[in-house]
Amino acid sequence: MHCLALLSACLSLATAANWREMASPSPSPSTVDSYQAELKQLLERMLWRAQVQRCFAVITDDLHLALYDRRYFEAAGRSPRPFYVLRVNASESLNEPPRHLELLLQSVKASDCDLVVLTLLNGWQAKQLMRFLYVSRALDMQSKFILLHDVRLFAEDMLHVWSVCVNAVFLRRQQDNSYSISTIAFPGILNGVVVVKQLATWEVGKRIDSAIVFKDKTRNLQGAELPVAIAEHVPMVYWNRPTNRYKGVEIGIVKALAKALNFEPVYYAVNETEAGEWEQSAHSNETHLEKGLIGELVRHQARIGIGDLHTFQSYVQHVELSAPHSVECLTFLTPESSADESWQTFILPFSGGMWAGVLLSLVVVGSIFYLISYFNALLTSSSQVSFFRCLRRKRVAKRDPLSWRRLSFRITLGRARLTDAPHRDIFDDYSNCILLTYSMLLYVALPRMPRNWPLRVLTGWYWIYCILLVATYRASFTAILANPAASITIDTLKDLSRARIPPTTGAVENKQFFVESSDDAAREVGARMEIVNNTDDLTKRIARGQCAYYDNEYYLRYLRTSGAAKGVATGALHIMRECVVHMPVVLALEKNSALKPHVNNIIQHLCEAGLISKWLRDAIIRLPAEERAPQEALMNLHKFWSSFVALGIGYLLSIAVLLVEQWHFRHVVMQHPIYNAHNPSLYYNFRRLYPDE
Repeated sequence: MHCLALLSACLSLATAANWREMASPSPSPSTVDSYQAELKQLLERMLWRAQVQRCFAVITDDLHLALYDRRYFEAAGRSPRPFYVLRVNASESLNEPPRHLELLLQSVKASDCDLVVLTLLNGWQAKQLMRFLYVSRALDMQSKFILLHDVRLFAEDMLHVWSVCVNAVFLRRQQDNSYSISTIAFPGILNGVVVVKQLATWEVGKRIDSAIVFKDKTRNLQGAELPVAIAEHVPMVYWNRPTNRYKGVEIGIVKALAKALNFEPVYYAVNETEAGEWEQSAHSNETHLEKGLIGELVRHQARIGIGDLHTFQSYVQHVELSAPHSVECLTFLTPESSADESWQTFILPFSGGMWAGVLLSLVVVGSIFYLISYFNALLTSSSQVSFFRCLRRKRVAKRDPLSWRRLSFRITLGRARLTDAPHRDIFDDYSNCILLTYSMLLYVALPRMPRNWPLRVLTGWYWIYCILLVATYRASFTAILANPAASITIDTLKDLSRARIPPTTGAVENKQFFVESSDDAAREVGARMEIVNNTDDLTKRIARGQCAYYDNEYYLRYLRTSGAAKGVATGALHIMRECVVHMPVVLALEKNSALKPHVNNIIQHLCEAGLISKWLRDAIIRLPAEERAPQEALMNLHKFWSSFVALGIGYLLSIAVLLVEQWHFRHVVMQHPIYNAHNPSLYYNFRRLYPDE
């Protein structure tokens, strides 16, 4: 690039020399010659005082082309500087510059030239060219410009051009052949009026003070009032009710800028409900934030815009974005469901297979007790009448019911005692085996120990089994009660995609980011994403599982806190742990803003000093991060609910058994021929003596 620039300089020097020889004035002096000679000397001194470091460019017409000869270019400094020279026709329109002019401007911008000299006699052309440079950003508007003074340059429609092109210097010839050197009165122009400030008056042979002509006017704004548009967005900007002031990270940055650059910020909130008409081409993509905040800058209502702006490409087309001052984690606020099933707590210590094994062991052990009791009776030659009655063939001949009504039979049956019944043990009945096995499993003592030693030995080992089983149950049950209930959360984009919860956001650019993503899950989320502007009932909708909201982590904390104030349970809202993207946060300045270099420099110093981090901590101190509940063994009524469920089940079963017994007594016992309401013992003695009858 430097070689090409030097080659261009040599060719331009030769061309300028040829033009000078072709346009050499006649020996007799004239007004044009005098004008050219004086202006040439002034431009040489201006070029010397401009202290060009990289390169400079000259755009001129036929009248002023003769000024740029070898001597002029040598005035740039002791060592030659690369330069660009272009002649334009006085009659051509520069609203849409020709191709060769655009190529020259691209080269000048690529070389980052320090100085641009415009010597166009036609003021309309100069005006058109400056407007083109402003709109298209073809050149850096903070470069040094030297122009010929023309009243047409200071029309009302040039106000925004000169408010950013603050290093422009105007040369105006006076009647006494002296030249007036003036510039834009900055920051006075920020009040909406183009005022030209006189810098110096130059005469032939007089020196020029570069400290006055090319002074940096943006370092001290002399207490000027700068409107600052605000779009509230936590934690960057928010309204503090106790102090009735705006607070936040970006408020602190603006205060630091105001102190460093000596200006007075005038804050005003943007009406985000009004539809802005500032950019018809962006109507399909603009959001309320753009209509309010970015639109204020495009309409030149504000000089600075704050409100948690991110570095989206669509913003760059309309405003200037500062250097990033923070980086935010953008993610989703999603609903959170709890896996708390407190009514099932008493069955949670064992898995389904474990419970099946316990019930199976209950039946198996009860049957083993019955079989051992049966085999023991066989070995001891005891009566086996009561064993396995369901497997024995029923007797065909039955007792005559008339015999039950005989008085002698009833008297004998009434005199019968329990000792007259067959000798029986506690495990000789199968129903007793199941009930007693169940009672031992619940740590209920047996009514007495069995008489047979085999049953006693089995009872002891079964007690050991019950102890181990109950100890295991208690340990698991205690752990469940001591730990908080598990939560079902959405922590990744894939989880969100599988949950089929409609994602929402507040900016079209966020949706566009997902749609254009290379990740399949992100594109799927972007295809279903909706744009919402009303956040009044947003937390309630999220808690009900109707949507998930996408924004920065700190704003989602704010939504969760405000939702709690509206009656939404804090546990019902969950911030997704996976950051979709870490997005830089910037300030917005008006297009081609002359303050951008200083703003970037000050923001860098604030970051290095740790002030922005400190302001961020202060802004989010009232927004607690989502933390898991501590592992505490705190018992409450909600956790204890399973005990009431178990107690209720016991009541229901007891009532059901009571009703079954009542039905059995009325329809079985009372209907038996031997039953006597005045002597109920007759029936029970009969059943003990004759169990098969």
